[in-house]
Amino acid sequence: MLEGIAAAGFEEPLPVQDAVIPAAMEGRDLVVRAPTGTGKTAAYLVPIIESLLDMGRTAPFRPKVLVVSPTRELARQVAEHFALLASRTKLHAAVLHGGTSVDAEDTELSRGPQLVVATPGRLLEHLRRGGLRFTELTHLVLDEADRLLDQGFLPDIERIVDQLPERRQTMLFSATLPREMQQLARTILRNPQRIDVGEHAPRETVQEWFCPVPEDQKTALLEALLQREEGVEKVLVFVRTRGKARAVAPALAKVTGLRGAELHSEIPQDERTQTWREFCTGELRLLVATDLASRGLDIPRVTHVVNYDVPNTPDDYIHRVGRTGRVDRPGVAFTLVAPHELVLSAAIEEAARRRVPIRRLEGFPYEFPEEESVLLRPKRSWSRARKMGERSTGSDRKKSPFTKTGQLRRELREDVEESNRPRRKSRKRAEKKIRNRKLPHQKRGG
Repeated sequence: MLEGIAAAGFEEPLPVQDAVIPAAMEGRDLVVRAPTGTGKTAAYLVPIIESLLDMGRTAPFRPKVLVVSPTRELARQVAEHFALLASRTKLHAAVLHGGTSVDAEDTELSRGPQLVVATPGRLLEHLRRGGLRFTELTHLVLDEADRLLDQGFLPDIERIVDQLPERRQTMLFSATLPREMQQLARTILRNPQRIDVGEHAPRETVQEWFCPVPEDQKTALLEALLQREEGVEKVLVFVRTRGKARAVAPALAKVTGLRGAELHSEIPQDERTQTWREFCTGELRLLVATDLASRGLDIPRVTHVVNYDVPNTPDDYIHRVGRTGRVDRPGVAFTLVAPHELVLSAAIEEAARRRVPIRRLEGFPYEFPEEESVLLRPKRSWSRARKMGERSTGSDRKKSPFTKTGQLRRELREDVEESNRPRRKSRKRAEKKIRNRKLPHQKRGG
């Protein structure tokens, strides 16, 4: 075990590992909130591997550990970390997710893997087929649990947990702990110990900038920024929709001269995996992606993160920016803010209770004069409760940026209509509520 830890490059435990590993070794159920990029994966894999070494042989289709992951890329990354940490042992893992052959996964399960990493949909498919059994399960891990809830997987999680033994150790890892997450923890965990490590905010090693720019000048401004920046080694660009990823990726690759690609859910799994590996190894230096790549993934040496579109929520902003500045390396995060995205940028600042500095590029031919860049600062002031860090009122929590502008709602609708994934009931209700929501002027007009 120690040889595997050394092979993974760990010399001393990170704060989250120092807090989690002793508690996990005691067999306690855990609820862990820690920022992205702090070493959460190794924090739960190390004690799990240690316990597996004391167990007997694993029967085919009867894994002892289940890790549930929100995305395919994160599932593969967890399996790779497990293989590295357990490289000096005979332990091995199986990965189950969509876009691959179910028969090939059955063959892997027949070899008796000790650990299974799976996305909820494919895991339920294996359970319906009747081959996979959890009668010998000892550990359950929900990784990036807030993302699982955001994607509407709560009903799937409940169905999966219903088929697991009651006597098990359950660990829930998340960057945020909303009310729904706390309710889930009370339902599936037994007397859990809560561990909080660090603040839910971009790391201090990340230099953040808001860049005011008209929507149709974003590509040109990003080209100019990257040309003037020093130390540009690897750039990760986030966009709101898959259609925009298809349009922006070739345009940026052409003007910057960097070898790039796009990453979103419409790309076949084999191609997604190949693109991801090339970006991690540095063969690709530019990647344009949707929020598929925003959480949990450990991408080495990303020097610059660009929010081509302002994220819909402050949490999404923190997760995106967290792809750089990892393991105390310096990083830069640019957010390109168009006039119709002002309310979203203001929500990010209000949630963080601080101002993000504005960067205006000298010599760039903006379509508006310099003095108009102050429009990025909303005239309304923050509430006293927000400034003082007090708890906001119920009315504050109900406010949504999507009620402020019709354009944002239209973009959200386009994103919803573009997705071909089957809708769960909770997701359908949320989309219907957004479509039927009236704008303020519509309410006044009756």
